[in-house]
Amino acid sequence: MRVSMDAEQARRQKNAAITAMLGVSLVTGIVIAAFAPAPAPSASGLSLSLPQLVANVVLFVLGFRWLQVDSAQLDIRRPIWLNIGIILLALIFVPYYFYKTRQAGARMVPILSFFGLVIACATASAIGTTLMILLQPGSAPAPTF
Repeated sequence: MRVSMDAEQARRQKNAAITAMLGVSLVTGIVIAAFAPAPAPSASGLSLSLPQLVANVVLFVLGFRWLQVDSAQLDIRRPIWLNIGIILLALIFVPYYFYKTRQAGARMVPILSFFGLVIACATASAIGTTLMILLQPGSAPAPTF
């Protein structure tokens, strides 16, 4: 028998996971700009560095932590196929999870919030990259007073 999680405890843990995801995204942008060499063009146009791979794994772990807390709060057991789907195609299966676990009329907010989090993580990474590039010597002219 599973026990539902206290709402306040669940809210704190969910917020901690989201904050950590945004922090990891920001730090990833900084690390990639600071330490990763310029990517060589590839045939597919895609390039994935080790720091980015590690960051993606950490983001998935944090995302699954959020889903674990949400499932415990709602007393829901996710099937294994849904977990696999979330790993392979998160942009499809996370909204599906929200659709199936929320009542009609309460589905749109979590689905849109998920897409907002994806955009916020990408933005945080871009901000980190921009900050690191601007702070590197010789990347921006010194201000004159």
